[in-house]
Amino acid sequence: MFKIKVGIAGKPEAVGQYLTYLQKNDSFEVIGSFDSTDANNFESFYGISPFTDFIKRADAIIFCGNEHQNTFDILAECIKNCKHILFDKFPDLSYTELSLLNKFKTEADTLFYIANIPGLGCVYTTARQSVSKPTFIQYKIQIPFNTHFTDGNSKELMHETIDMVLRCVNSPVHKVKINRQYIFNQSPDEVKVHITFDNSSTSEIVLNTVSQEAKHALTLYQKGKIIHADIAAFKVEETRLDVNLEHQLPFDSPEASHTSIAQKMHTSEKKIMYFDVIQKDLLNFVDCISNRVSPLVSIDEAINVVSVMQHFTYSQHESFV
Repeated sequence: MFKIKVGIAGKPEAVGQYLTYLQKNDSFEVIGSFDSTDANNFESFYGISPFTDFIKRADAIIFCGNEHQNTFDILAECIKNCKHILFDKFPDLSYTELSLLNKFKTEADTLFYIANIPGLGCVYTTARQSVSKPTFIQYKIQIPFNTHFTDGNSKELMHETIDMVLRCVNSPVHKVKINRQYIFNQSPDEVKVHITFDNSSTSEIVLNTVSQEAKHALTLYQKGKIIHADIAAFKVEETRLDVNLEHQLPFDSPEASHTSIAQKMHTSEKKIMYFDVIQKDLLNFVDCISNRVSPLVSIDEAINVVSVMQHFTYSQHESFV
C-alpha cells in the first residue's frame, strides 16, 4: 500500500495533536517534525538549511497553528519543492502573497489544503445543506468583555466567518460596507460588515467584543424557511410555514392574518451528523492527493476572503482591527 510521507511543522503541542491522528491513519508515514515557530531552527548548519532538509524527505507537509516564522517564505519553498500542503486555519497572508502562492502551486501542480476551520465543521455543514439559495445571511459573534481577545484573534475570526458567508451564497461579491462602534476602547468594540452579492443576496456579520455572554450564531434566510445554527452549542433549528394548513380567507381581518401566519409557523431541530473535523480533513487530504481531487478549501477561498477584507479596509482607509 502506498503511504504518503508527511512531515509536521509547528509548535510541539500542536504537532502532538496531529501526530495522534496520523499514527492511527494507515495512509501516512510520519518522517519527523519541525518547530517552525522558532527562528533559530532556520539557521543554516554547515551550509545546510534544516528546514530544506526536512521538507525534502517528505511528500507533504502539515502546518499546525498560525504562528510560523516567515510563513510566506516557508510555504513558497515547500510548493517550489513540489510538496503538498495542509495548513491549519487560514494563513495570515496578504492578497499579493496568496496570489503568488497560487501561481507557484499551479506551476508545481501541488495541493494546498486549508483545514480545521468552522466552515468544514458539522454544524455549519448541516445548516448549509438545509438551504439551496439563501437570500440573507446573518452571523453574530459575541465575545464577553472580560475575555482576553487580541487583534490577531479578531482577524482570524473574521477570516473564518467571511469564508462561511461567501460559501453559503456562492456568488461573486458586489459591494462591501463596514460600520464600527467605538465604546470603551480605541479599537472598535463592535464591527458590522455588510456584503452584497451579484445574485442580490445580502449578508451581515456582527463582531461584538463587549458582550455579557459568548455566542456564535448563524442564521440563513430562504423563501419559506429560516435556519438558525448555534455553532458553539452544536444546535441547528429550522423554522418554516406549514403549507398544509388552510389559507387565509379573503374577508379575514388584518389581525386574523397575523394569527393565521403565526399558526402556520413551526420550528424543528435538525439532526446533526457529528464527525471529527481533523480526522475528516486528513481523509479528504489523502483523497485529494491520491485521486487529484480539488480541496474543499484552498488558496482560492483564502484569496476571496482577503479580497473582502481588503475591499472594506481600503474603503475606510484604515484597518478593521
